[in-house]
Amino acid sequence: MPPYNTVQQKKIFISYRVQDTSADTGRLVDTLKQVFNEEQIFMDIEKLEPGVDFRLALAKSLETCDVLFAVIGPEWIGTKDTNGNPRIKQPEDWVRIELETALKRDIRVIPVLVRGASLPAMEDLPESLYPLLNRQTYEISNKRWAYDTDQLINFLKKIGFIPKRTEIPVPVKKSGIGKWILYGFIGFVVLIILSLMFNTKQDNNTTKGDVLDNPVEPIPNRETGNDDNHTPSNNQNGGTNPVNEEITHTNPVNVGGAWYDATNQYTMYIEQTGATLQLKSVAVGGITTGEGVGTIEGDKMNFKVQLYNVGVISGTATVTENSPSLNGKFIITGNGASYTEDFYWTKQ
Repeated sequence: MPPYNTVQQKKIFISYRVQDTSADTGRLVDTLKQVFNEEQIFMDIEKLEPGVDFRLALAKSLETCDVLFAVIGPEWIGTKDTNGNPRIKQPEDWVRIELETALKRDIRVIPVLVRGASLPAMEDLPESLYPLLNRQTYEISNKRWAYDTDQLINFLKKIGFIPKRTEIPVPVKKSGIGKWILYGFIGFVVLIILSLMFNTKQDNNTTKGDVLDNPVEPIPNRETGNDDNHTPSNNQNGGTNPVNEEITHTNPVNVGGAWYDATNQYTMYIEQTGATLQLKSVAVGGITTGEGVGTIEGDKMNFKVQLYNVGVISGTATVTENSPSLNGKFIITGNGASYTEDFYWTKQ
């Protein structure tokens, strides 16, 4: 049997429209990466280097891909121009070019429907994409996300996709000498603890005897003449007693700046004024996909962002000063469903 890393891995190309299904596609990619290697997943323009010819790079990528997922949402055909033609009918539309290339190369194209979408009408498509209407669709619902994606992953396994290998740690066998060294160290620590406890008890008994035999006289108050042994509120120099000083709170942790999502699908820009936050989500191409607000209390960050095409995300995270990463959880609510996800942001 050949070694694992020499097995030819099948690959997936994921086509989507940013303004339509950016969040859904990113979520799908995260799910696939939990099962398959990252190198098996090509996500649209995500992996293209600056300055390369898009059509040539696209053709090269599709040559090595075995399946193309066309993620289709309610706005997949795109906005219409002044002549009433949707974006998908325009020759330079990237989504159209991706699908045309895949269909010409006879790659398995699977329309993946999200957020209740359906295949577009024939009149909304260019003639070159008519074959898409004959392909069997696969629907992923927010309410059944885990089940639907599990079934999709099982299908990929059935057609030859190999899951990534999970390394199982091998327990280290301890020698007999190491065991006795450990026992000896534990015994030594126990003796030290018992010795400290005995000395502490002796010190306490001595202190009690001294107090009973030599009671401390109260110190007269120099200002009032009273003999009450009260701690003065001010020292001799007229300053405040350090014991009674209140501890001042530090300023909130600074989280302002640009934070990149782990899937490179969007950037979260944060403007901070004291403990108040203003957030803006910007997708690939510089398109704003949502806005929201947040606060910082201590080391806890809370925020809520309205995503235009998805719903509301409510997130929490633990923040650290000058940390280049921000990790936490958020709840996405939309279309009558909600789900919780971990997020991993990296600062520019």
